[in-house]
Amino acid sequence: MRSCRAKYRCYLKRIMFSCSPKGICSWEFYLSGEGHSAETHVNWVGEQGTVMVDGVRYTISKDGIFSGKWNLETGSDVIYSAQKSSAFTRTFEIAGAESTVLLSAQSAFKRAMRLEGSGYDCTITPDHAFTRRSTIDGRWTDFRLVSFAFWLTVLLWRRQASKS
Repeated sequence: MRSCRAKYRCYLKRIMFSCSPKGICSWEFYLSGEGHSAETHVNWVGEQGTVMVDGVRYTISKDGIFSGKWNLETGSDVIYSAQKSSAFTRTFEIAGAESTVLLSAQSAFKRAMRLEGSGYDCTITPDHAFTRRSTIDGRWTDFRLVSFAFWLTVLLWRRQASKS
């Protein structure tokens, strides 16, 4: 294994993170695990929010009300962009300067999501059917991208819950 060279990099060793909601009915989460921590926030109105990764705040903005594109930004720099492939699927293509990965539903009937691509092979899985607590398990190279993917997953879960 290579050692970490940048603040947000972890080189392809298997890592597990626990994701705990901030409250019993909250869509905001704490992510904690080996070497990193994050907090997610989804705005009450609209589909935008923030992610605080290792003390650095990133804004998540949506291109437009009917757009299927979200950007992870710091200041005026776009770090990653996520494009929803279709309104009828739970799939996002996340692109950054170094790589493009795919966030997709692991199954048509479950809430678990899979993040796959160059340097990424992990799952975001609810701990059980009646909780928002979840686990991120797998390999990745940039924790900011994993936090962004988790935020998008929470957005999908929130949409599903509001339809019920």
